[in-house]
Amino acid sequence: MYAVWFVFEKNDADYLSNIITELSTKYNSPVFTPHITAYGLVDVDLDVLDKIVTNNIQGEKQFVIEKSNISYSDVFWKTLFVEFQYNIQLDRINKKLTESLESFSKYEFIPHASLIYKKMNQDEQEKLVNSICIKDNFKITGMWIQQFHEDMDKWKIVRKYDFDEA
Repeated sequence: MYAVWFVFEKNDADYLSNIITELSTKYNSPVFTPHITAYGLVDVDLDVLDKIVTNNIQGEKQFVIEKSNISYSDVFWKTLFVEFQYNIQLDRINKKLTESLESFSKYEFIPHASLIYKKMNQDEQEKLVNSICIKDNFKITGMWIQQFHEDMDKWKIVRKYDFDEA
């Protein structure tokens, strides 16, 4: 099983990593690489997925996304997250990936970056949402394919793609 991630420019990735690490230390939860899942989880041969991603992002340039809000849910993978506004690039890439991958699995794309993975009660989540401050803009510089595993320590990045500089 694989997921296709949008990844952040180094400074933005470091910025989000610091928040993730701080929250994981405070709440005894796993540390993970900041990302936006573009498409997940898909059970397909890696070489097939590699060709699909390569074809669908050909000629894409780096772009900036804007924070929409900070939210939470009772879904483990979306305990607390930053939601981003749709833009032309996110929409275009998502449509291409969906056309190529929906025969393998369905995925509803809601652009967000999780900040913590943990079962929490709603009161704790609300407090966190109200206490956390996140900058407004982030730069997306490429995509990665992540090999998924239930054990997050066994997550593995198996392909990396860089967008052209804008």
